[in-house]
Amino acid sequence: MKEVKLFIKGKLKTFQMAVFTSAKGNYRFAKLFPKQDTSCFQEAHAAFFENIKGVYHTVVYDNAKVMVKKFVGRSEKEPTEGLLKLSIYYCFKFRFCNTYRGNEKGHVERSVELVRRKAFSNKDCFDSMEEANNYLYEVCKKLNNTKNHLKDNKSPAEILEEERPYLLPQLPPFDAARCEDLRVDKYSTIVIDSCHYSVPDAYVGKIIFTKIYSHKILCYYGNVKITEHERIYGFNEWSIKIEHYLNTLKKKPGALPSSAALNQADPRLQQIYHTYYITKEKEFIDLLQYVGIVGIQKILDAIEKLRKIDPIDITTDKIKIICERKVDEYIENTKTNNEIEDKSKEMLLKFGSLMPKEAENFKEEAVI
Repeated sequence: MKEVKLFIKGKLKTFQMAVFTSAKGNYRFAKLFPKQDTSCFQEAHAAFFENIKGVYHTVVYDNAKVMVKKFVGRSEKEPTEGLLKLSIYYCFKFRFCNTYRGNEKGHVERSVELVRRKAFSNKDCFDSMEEANNYLYEVCKKLNNTKNHLKDNKSPAEILEEERPYLLPQLPPFDAARCEDLRVDKYSTIVIDSCHYSVPDAYVGKIIFTKIYSHKILCYYGNVKITEHERIYGFNEWSIKIEHYLNTLKKKPGALPSSAALNQADPRLQQIYHTYYITKEKEFIDLLQYVGIVGIQKILDAIEKLRKIDPIDITTDKIKIICERKVDEYIENTKTNNEIEDKSKEMLLKFGSLMPKEAENFKEEAVI
């Protein structure tokens, strides 16, 4: 893996780029990871073998710590547990380059520099790591489809097709998760590498089975997945989902406006709260529960319809009526109420026209 610096949403971040290249055809595959650890190392292999739809019989490695547990003498190396698990699962053999023999890894090193230059010399700003990886994949795809006159005018992708019958069979992707049993603290969070991830507040004090990947966190209780988070890296950072705290917020609705849960909620939910639910926290909490049933998009569509019908007073009950397809009933009720109001105004005007002028003059003087 080689270090790559990119701008993600305007912030400079460092990534590790895993690069694989075939010996015969120079077929190249690369993917970015947030750091260089065992899970990222294993996920890179799973992605590469999935990409080529097979497994090479032998894989040659540099002497990085993620692959080499320790040196035994001058030339022998003991592989890490992560590498052993991969080789056993995919049934490939492996060997390491000799120490101080740069010529043995020149083939891969040149591929790393080529991919990094072709991909990021002209573009280094992205909205997310996922976008950067999609862009990197397209760059590698273009390189792999470029014909080489030194290889009988064949592209790396064409040579890979020739090699495919000799590859080991494709297997389901290796599950590179790090598994831990974690206790939910009083804040209804679990802590992974100093970062906090929320779970539903009903699980406070319970032990949660957690699968930790390079890009996501999966939480299970009793073999049932209770939540999923995007993996965050840093020190003492928090990933909070507002739907995990509905029971707590029902008991203390006044804590909602200044809560971290609202601050990290979907921006669309924040906009709904600040536009229609200021000082109506209990009703907003009811709406959040309903969002979990129908989804945020239905709520937004319902609000848009309500704005055309009755833009002054948008409530959770009215949103539910729209979402449950009782629009015609609501419009009819609104129409009836408006007819009653218009008729009342008409009657008041007629009653006012019957009042004596003296009474009207007295009323005007009283108003003045």
